[in-house]
Amino acid sequence: MMKKSITLFAAIIMIAGLTTTVMADVPLTGNTAGATLVKVLTITNSTPMNFGAIGITAGTAGTVVMTTAGLRTADASATRIINTGTPKTVAQFNLTGTTDAIYTITLPTTIAVTTGTGSGILTMNIDALMVKVDGAAEATAVGATGTLALGASSFLLGGTLNIAATQQIGVYAGTYDVTVDYQ
Repeated sequence: MMKKSITLFAAIIMIAGLTTTVMADVPLTGNTAGATLVKVLTITNSTPMNFGAIGITAGTAGTVVMTTAGLRTADASATRIINTGTPKTVAQFNLTGTTDAIYTITLPTTIAVTTGTGSGILTMNIDALMVKVDGAAEATAVGATGTLALGASSFLLGGTLNIAATQQIGVYAGTYDVTVDYQ
């Protein structure tokens, strides 16, 4: 009985070894590989975002909305648009890359602008960002896309400046990141 078991075991191992060898010798032909070359996508900020001069009423919070067309609207109670001093500008971004490629725009949900130094830093936030890509209708910045017609495109950026009831007078500035990438 022992001899039959050993013979059966040896036969199973031989068959397994032959099966593995036969499978390893089968060639697979016609495999594919590839790559797509595109122009590097570049972006420049030709005009910074600046809400311009805004008058505030102490002790009252308010907002100023700046559209991608550069129109500013202040809520009636707390803020007042002043048309002198620092000029208002909508942010403009210019892109170059592969002709007719579609790109996506990624922006922060909030842009912080500050004034002061040390422990005296004061902050305001810009949110509700809106974009206007290549003259199309203004739209929310979340999930915005564009097309590089003839290898170029541009978009404008506006938003809402939030002024706290305790906001101090000053010149506020800040930086933010904009990312564009091919779809």
